Amino acid sequence: MNSTLSILPSAPPPPLVLSLPPIPQLVILGIIFIASVALNCVSIISIVGARAITPINLLIINLAVSDIVYSLTIPIFAVHIVIPWWPFGRVGCQLAIAIDIIAMIVGVYTITALSVERYMDVRETTRRYNDQVKCALVLGYIVILWIFAILFPLPMSSSLFVHNRSRAALVSGVVSECKSSWSAGELSRYVQLKFACAFLLPSLITCTFSFRLILFLHRWSLRSRRLSLSHRSLNIYKRRATTLVLLIIIAFFVLWSPLWILQLYDTFNERGPTRYIQILNFVTLVFVYANGLLNPLLYLILTQNFREYIRTNKWSTWNTRRRSKMNDATFFYTTKPANHEHQIADQQTSCILPNDDDQHAFVANEASSTAN
Repeated sequence: MNSTLSILPSAPPPPLVLSLPPIPQLVILGIIFIASVALNCVSIISIVGARAITPINLLIINLAVSDIVYSLTIPIFAVHIVIPWWPFGRVGCQLAIAIDIIAMIVGVYTITALSVERYMDVRETTRRYNDQVKCALVLGYIVILWIFAILFPLPMSSSLFVHNRSRAALVSGVVSECKSSWSAGELSRYVQLKFACAFLLPSLITCTFSFRLILFLHRWSLRSRRLSLSHRSLNIYKRRATTLVLLIIIAFFVLWSPLWILQLYDTFNERGPTRYIQILNFVTLVFVYANGLLNPLLYLILTQNFREYIRTNKWSTWNTRRRSKMNDATFFYTTKPANHEHQIADQQTSCILPNDDDQHAFVANEASSTAN
């Protein structure tokens, strides 16, 4: 039913249905979970640490937050692999489904906003709005998006409950399962609505603006050959950010399309599950979870924020240690009777430290201005 967590059927799966061993599944999910949370946290810290708060970076932060929230469903899915029954109760069932849908909607519409933002940015010849106004608009969009995402799964999650069955009627050992009180037709219509709102509509918008963006960049590259060097450098910076967004969009379609194809097939299939349904379900879920790992990885590779943040922090640490050593040396010189050496030490200290501070500030400003 859900993009990651399935509502268990009323009957156990056929005995001929194949499945992967649980240990490899848990290892794969564990690696993806740790790497996804770590890389998304690093991408957020690098943006905030570099003080590169721009409209596109606000959307990147929002995408990272949605990926982290989406990754929180991995442990629940992993437990469900080991334990063939639902151990989290009704509240856990409702929260798991709601979190999954919320993070999915926020992620896809953030990617849509990235495609629109890139198209508007590269087409902007004059600064109609300053960065503060653009950031305010993006923040407003993010707030509205989260409200919509929270409201969307409420009807579905409120219909969920834990169905308990006696062991005498069991074949597969399932004692409880997370089910919906809706009928099969209602569940089918909800899947179609979720597909239209959470994939089809944002995909059409994303593809439209991405196609127009690629056409505009092609025409711009032809004209940029006649521009000055400064315009070419500006072209490079915008191309770098645009390349990042286009790769995120491509990764989204490649990794999410198999899941929606499988869900639609399962919704309209009347012949029952195939013997490979559990393997296909796990593979498509791995693709979706890997998307939350790939997004921050692309950001860290294709932008300067992370490298500038690390370099700035290393420089700051080294500069602090150097300043401490110089202060100790100055204190040592003050105990000497020779005033001439004391003056030289003071001159060197007062000369070096301001230059270091200026260079440090220049690196931070450069990271903020050129990373995107």
